[in-house]
Amino acid sequence: MRQELSELESQQLADVIDLFHSPEHVSRRSQEYASEARMTMDCLICRSAFATLFEGVENGQSDEELSEVIISLCAALNIESYPVCHGAVALNIPILTHIIRTTPEATPRAFCGLVGQTNDNPNACRLEDPRFEWQVDLPPPAPVKNAPTDPRPLKIAVITDAHIDPLYEANGVADCGEPVCCRIGQTPVERYVFNSEAEESIIEQSIKNNAGEVTLDLSVAKKLRELRSSRQTRFVTPRNAAPAGFWGDYRNCDTPIWAFDNVIDTITETHKGIDVVYYIGDTIDHGVWETTYELIDDMNRHLVEKIRKSFGENVIVVPVLGNHESQPTNQFAPPTVVGKDLNTTWLYDALVKKWGVYLNEEAQANLRDRGEFSVRVRPGLRVISLNNNVAYKYNWWLVYDPLEAKRHLDWLIEELYKAEQDGDKVHILAHIPPGVSDLTHTWTREYNRIVNRFSKTITAEFNGHTHSDEFKIFYNLTEPSSPINVAWGAGSTTTYSDYNLNYKIVDFNPATYLPENIVNYVYNLTEANLRPNRQPHWFQLYDMKNTYALTDLSASSMDDLVHRMVTNNRHLLDLYAAFYSKISDTRWPHCNDWCKIDNLCKTVVTVLWERSKCEELRSLFFRK
Repeated sequence: MRQELSELESQQLADVIDLFHSPEHVSRRSQEYASEARMTMDCLICRSAFATLFEGVENGQSDEELSEVIISLCAALNIESYPVCHGAVALNIPILTHIIRTTPEATPRAFCGLVGQTNDNPNACRLEDPRFEWQVDLPPPAPVKNAPTDPRPLKIAVITDAHIDPLYEANGVADCGEPVCCRIGQTPVERYVFNSEAEESIIEQSIKNNAGEVTLDLSVAKKLRELRSSRQTRFVTPRNAAPAGFWGDYRNCDTPIWAFDNVIDTITETHKGIDVVYYIGDTIDHGVWETTYELIDDMNRHLVEKIRKSFGENVIVVPVLGNHESQPTNQFAPPTVVGKDLNTTWLYDALVKKWGVYLNEEAQANLRDRGEFSVRVRPGLRVISLNNNVAYKYNWWLVYDPLEAKRHLDWLIEELYKAEQDGDKVHILAHIPPGVSDLTHTWTREYNRIVNRFSKTITAEFNGHTHSDEFKIFYNLTEPSSPINVAWGAGSTTTYSDYNLNYKIVDFNPATYLPENIVNYVYNLTEANLRPNRQPHWFQLYDMKNTYALTDLSASSMDDLVHRMVTNNRHLLDLYAAFYSKISDTRWPHCNDWCKIDNLCKTVVTVLWERSKCEELRSLFFRK
C-alpha cells in the first residue's frame, strides 16, 4: 500500500481539513444550534472518518494502527483535544472494528445516520438501512380486572443523573477545554470567541447537492484560508476565570461526592414517610475519554450504599440504568456478545450484586440478562425499569443488530400485558425521554404505540438524561387532539451544564397510583458556593398543582396548561422557562421567547420528527 501522497493529493487533503476543521470542540450545544451547512459538513466528516475506518479494517490494519489514524483526524479537525481524542478512540475502537468485521450490513452511512440525528430534520444525515424499520406486535386488550390496592398514602422520592465525579476539585480549574472540568490535575485553557458568520457563508459555498448526493467544492478552501489570514474569526477571551465552586459549578463540571451525599441527607432529614425511591440513572461522570471498569464500579457502589444507609432497609429503591453506566460510555451490547472489552454482561452482573437486595429472583434474572426488570412495590402497582439505552444513537451496537432495541420493547409489552391481565397499574422508569433525537425514530414511534395501547395500565412515567425539568404529553394516535399520558422529567443532581441540582417528591393516589402532586426542591448554586462551610439552603421551587393552578396532573390538565402558556396565561410560560433550568443563574436569564417556545415544544413531541403539535404551539404563541 502506498504510504506517501502526491503533491496534488497533499493539497487536496489540506483543503479538506481546512473545510472540515471545526471552529470549536464539538459539544451537545454546538450540535443543537448548528446551521444546516454545518450539519451537512458534520455528516460528511463522520462518513469520511468511518469510511477510513472501514477501509483500514478491510486492508487488515490492527486496532492500534486504526486508532492512530482516527485520533489524528479527530485532533486535526478540532473535534476534541488530542488527549480526549486519544482516550475516547482507544476505548471505542475494539467495538467499532468488531462490528465492521462481523456485520456485512454495517456501513459508514448507518453509523453516521444515527450520530447525525437532529430533533427537527430527518434529512440532516439520513439513515438508509432497512434493518432499522420494524414494528412491535400488540396484543388485544385483556378483560378488565381491578387488583386490590394498599389504602396507605404513597410518597416517592425521585432523583436522577448524579454524575458523581470522584476527581472533583473545589477551587480547581473550571474552564479547562475538556468535556468536563473542575477535576484534579487540569489546567486552564486559552478560550476563544468565534465570529462564525463569515466562515459559515464560505462553508455553504463549498457544499454541492447533486440530486441528493452531497459533494465538496475544494476550491473554496482558498477563500477560507484568505479570510482567516486577513481578518480575525476568533478572539481570545480573558483567562481570569473563577475557580470551581465547592458545591459544584455551572460550567462543564459534574457533582462532588459530598454534594450528592448532601442531596440524599436532605431528603431523609426533611421528608418523613418516604415509601419508595426512584433513581433514574447516570451515576458516572462525563469524563468519557478516561472511564474505567473500577471507577464505574466504585461510583455505583457509593451511590447504592449511600441511598440504602440513609433511607434504611424498609424503603424500596427502584434503579434505572443510564447511558453513562457502561464501559465505554453509551455502549450496550446484545447478550449474545461475550468478548472481553465488548460485552455489557459485566455491568449487569455487578448491578445485580449491588441492587439485588431490592429485587426478587425473576427481577434479578432480567437485570442480569438485559439490564431491566419489573418489580411489584405495592399491591396493584408494578414498576418497570426499562433499559432504553440500547436505542441510544451513540450506542454502536445498534448497527450490529438494530432488532435488539425491539426485543426490549417486546419484553416491555409482555410485562404490561401481564399487569393488565392481573389488574395492576404500572409506573415506567426509563433514563432517556421519548421523542428526543437521542433515540432512534423507530424506537420512539413504537414506544408511542405501546403507551397508546396500555394507556389505562400506565399511570406514571419518569425519565432523566436531559438534566432539565420538563414533561412529555402523549396523544391518542386515532384522535390526536386527545391527550392520554404524561412522562415526567426528574431533572438532575448534577449542575452539568448550567443547572441547579434538584430532587422531587411525588404523592400518589393509593387507589389509582396516579400522581396527585409533584413538588420540586432545589438550591441556588451561586449562593451555596458563597458559603462553602455551610450546608446548601434547599427550598421548594414549586408545587405542580398549586403553582400552575391545576385541578389534577392528568394528561388533559397538562395539555390544557401548555395551551394556556401560549395564549391567555403567558406568565405561566415564563415560570416554565425559569423552572426548566431550575432557576439557574447562568441559563434562565438568557432564555428569550424563542428559547421559551423551543423548550415548551419538547413537551408535545414524543415521536422523533413528528412536530405538528409543536408547530401548533409555536403558531399560537407568535400569532399577531
